[in-house]
Amino acid sequence: MSGINNREYLYLIWKDYKTKNRYIIGELSKNGKYEFKYRTKELDNAIKNGFKPLIAFANINEVYESYDMFPAFSSRLPDKRRKDVKEILAKYGLEKYDVFELLKKSGGKLPIDSLEFVDPIFTDEKILKVN
Repeated sequence: MSGINNREYLYLIWKDYKTKNRYIIGELSKNGKYEFKYRTKELDNAIKNGFKPLIAFANINEVYESYDMFPAFSSRLPDKRRKDVKEILAKYGLEKYDVFELLKKSGGKLPIDSLEFVDPIFTDEKILKVN
């Protein structure tokens, strides 16, 4: 588990297809309910380089909360009703379908955009900055 104070985290990364630079634009966390918020300092740099806020999370200053995984993120995963879902889970070392864990393991990458989830590194209850 990558977390602080019993809250698990994933970073949402945007890759600028022109420069190949990566920006940590947001963080998705879980502790009883899901929470998504943009990381405004990094987001400002990404916007300057062409990133546009996600339609589902248009207000960059809002903290979004839900007891279910946000559809904008769960849609990045294979449907749990697929016939080959057990093989997909096995590929990522998962025994059961867990949207957060599957996003963590798979990155939730789609061929239509340049977004990806990564598991941050924590040490001594602090987040190590990734540059």
